[in-house]
Amino acid sequence: MRKTTLAVIFSILFFGQLSAQDYNIGIKIGPSLSFTRTGTDGPDTSIEGDGTSIRMLFGAFVDIGFKENYYFHTGVNYASKRTNIVASHPGIANGLTEQYSHEYLQIPLLLKLYTNEVSLDTKVYFNFGVIPEIRLSTSNDDVSDVLVENFRDFDLAGNIGAGVEKNLGPSTRIFGGLNFNIGFLNMVKDQNQSFDEFNVKSSLLALEFGVKF
Repeated sequence: MRKTTLAVIFSILFFGQLSAQDYNIGIKIGPSLSFTRTGTDGPDTSIEGDGTSIRMLFGAFVDIGFKENYYFHTGVNYASKRTNIVASHPGIANGLTEQYSHEYLQIPLLLKLYTNEVSLDTKVYFNFGVIPEIRLSTSNDDVSDVLVENFRDFDLAGNIGAGVEKNLGPSTRIFGGLNFNIGFLNMVKDQNQSFDEFNVKSSLLALEFGVKF
């Protein structure tokens, strides 16, 4: 799956090189903070997220200009996430704690807005939109009883972010930013039936550093 991700990234870079001047291509990388939101519909089950985890995100992208300071941002990201949950039920003495590691392929569909220069060759940008996510793999780091039997193969997250971009020359720019992704869909497809029906949703707070050319 990782080879597939890298192949898609290199394809975007290659075709971006052939694009018109209204297109800017780039790569980005950075650490992310993964955490979990939970809920349940039943009175007997208690479930909650169990802390946060530092993960990694990297990708390639294309910024397509359609108006001055207005861009459509898309591409592909490889994102790793972690789901930490603790659940209890009156029928289970000690409850269950589970930790799952996920790999996702993200396809951001964002509107990116730039300010005018705030200082020499420097602009601030804001972005927002949605990010479809395809789950590549999941591993259960705790081999005890299983809370989640199967995860959904697809997720959809909302995105909002901002950053600073600096022009280093005629065609080279560097940038740094912060993005918050909030998952809309319940990640759980099949669960342990000993518990009331519950939902698990992901959130990701990601720093990004990159270059455009």
